[in-house]
Amino acid sequence: MSILTLPPSIEALGAVQSGLVTRAQLEDAGISSKMVRRRLVSQWLLPLPGVVQLGRGPLDEQRKLVAAALLAGPDAVVTGPAAARWHGLTNAADPMIDVLVPSHLASRTVGFVRIRRTSRPARFTTGSGLVRIAPAPRAVADACRRMRVPRDAEALVIEAVQRRKVKIDELRHELHAGPRRDSAALRTAIEAAATGAWSAPEHDLLALCLTSRHLPEPWPNPELRAGDGSRLPTPDLWFDDVGLAVQVHSAQHHASPQDWTRTVRDDSRLAEAGILRLAVAPREITSNAAGVLARIESLHGSMRASRRPPVDARRRAPG
Repeated sequence: MSILTLPPSIEALGAVQSGLVTRAQLEDAGISSKMVRRRLVSQWLLPLPGVVQLGRGPLDEQRKLVAAALLAGPDAVVTGPAAARWHGLTNAADPMIDVLVPSHLASRTVGFVRIRRTSRPARFTTGSGLVRIAPAPRAVADACRRMRVPRDAEALVIEAVQRRKVKIDELRHELHAGPRRDSAALRTAIEAAATGAWSAPEHDLLALCLTSRHLPEPWPNPELRAGDGSRLPTPDLWFDDVGLAVQVHSAQHHASPQDWTRTVRDDSRLAEAGILRLAVAPREITSNAAGVLARIESLHGSMRASRRPPVDARRRAPG
């Protein structure tokens, strides 16, 4: 049987299942195991046990999600890093796909899929077709429980909160409702996001400044307005007593000419409002923390005798 003479039912399934079908679906359509094995030699692939790819091209992430759903069954819900990426979050790099199944089924790892049974199914799901995706708070919490580096969890949670994919209270609910095992990174990440930092390096800088015996408490990401009431760019940290802005300038956020142009424009607007800005790089915060803190303390101390710029600053509530 040529791949061009597949039964209409299989062609229809392939069209809606991203070119993937199960062996059971093939058998139901009258395609024998012998014919499947023959096609697997040169025309088809078997990306997961029991899941047949009607072609031989590479699987992108969406097709991997479909393959995982076909493997795990109709009650499966994708969670963890893959679900976080589906929600548009970038700080979830684990290539494995985590899938939740009802508690009467077995947990197992097959290829690029981790199937985990749960007695706490997702309250609702999103997605398209047969791929069901856990809501963002559950996806982020489950992803953090997989992470062994607390900083990775912080980066994901802060991104999710600042991009308004989740609320801190929702993550706290997931923390307490889920298993205590492997929850340390999630707990620490929630605490970091609750400070109001917009990135993991910003949180590192905030934590560093809070160790100082000479600096007042800085405000993360305040709302600033010039004397005429116009809105000013938001600095990463703000020392309100002297009007000092501290910025973390990361190469990741200056990856395009447009990003760099925006940064230069924002820095200029702060300067035009009379605000002195000190810039640090993320690597400095981790490799030379004492030096960074000394620079901030020195500049802050020198500004005490100067007139504070006429800027209205307000604390911003965390997400």
